[in-house]
Amino acid sequence: MLTQPIWRISAFAVGLAVVLAAGIGIGRAVGPIETDDGHTDAHSGPDSHSEVIHVNPADPAASYSLAIEDPSLPAGRSEVAFTVVDADGEPLTAYDVAHGKELHLILARFDLGGYRHVHPELDEATGGWTVPVSLEDGSWRVYADFAPAGEEATLAEADLTVGTGAATEPLGPDTATDTVDGYEVHLTREGAAVTLHVTKDGREVTDLQPYLGAYGHLVAIRAEDLAYLHVHPEDGPSGPEIGFHAEFTEPGRYRLFLDFKHEGVVRTAVFTITAEGTGGTDAPEEEHGGDHGDDHDDEQQEEEGGHEH
Repeated sequence: MLTQPIWRISAFAVGLAVVLAAGIGIGRAVGPIETDDGHTDAHSGPDSHSEVIHVNPADPAASYSLAIEDPSLPAGRSEVAFTVVDADGEPLTAYDVAHGKELHLILARFDLGGYRHVHPELDEATGGWTVPVSLEDGSWRVYADFAPAGEEATLAEADLTVGTGAATEPLGPDTATDTVDGYEVHLTREGAAVTLHVTKDGREVTDLQPYLGAYGHLVAIRAEDLAYLHVHPEDGPSGPEIGFHAEFTEPGRYRLFLDFKHEGVVRTAVFTITAEGTGGTDAPEEEHGGDHGDDHDDEQQEEEGGHEH
């Protein structure tokens, strides 16, 4: 396995004009996202700042680790139960709210063909977390993104085997446009600037809604070693563009998952890029295909429901 990179990424809203490309289909399972569930959100609008997170999850000296109760689950809908434990093996029970939640749980299949973003429920008495989620056959990396009370945001991770654990699919060529449920999202890179441009039925979307305190929620995972970054944008208009400033300090193939909310529903657009390790302007070579809206199954929910991505 390659040495995990230390990421340096911040985000900002930009007004960069882009040329829309044709929609593509990316073969992967991206389930419905858990939407806000009626609980009070710490943010009434987009975050006014972004966090620069430096993480190396493979560091054996990390302060926290992720203990999954059952690391082997059947394919389909199951409950994932886990505990975040400190260096002494004690469960962590106190968290600060970050981006509207105490903990964000990201699950990514090793081939990056599957992705879920869910928000578990905490048993404050035991420190145990539980969440129902539907997963396909394969080996999955589980990332817990959280901020212990009074401490900086950090990351703990573990692996999960689902079903046979055998499902794999090629990462495929770099892709700059994704089409989901009639929305076309186009990615451009210029230096360290990454811009996502959202349209629906050929019209620019200018009324994106806040999701977890921001107009866009971005996760980037490196294919070579599953190194992870989660970042939100700073203040900016509600579309059609969402911008991020990203410096990929190590070269490699990366899959980017953008969550955005419109008309009460959160959707995910997926892209694949190749980074040279210098924040350069690596331009994706487009692969053209159809709308992959069918990947978003009937579990997708509007604002009032939905507890799974």
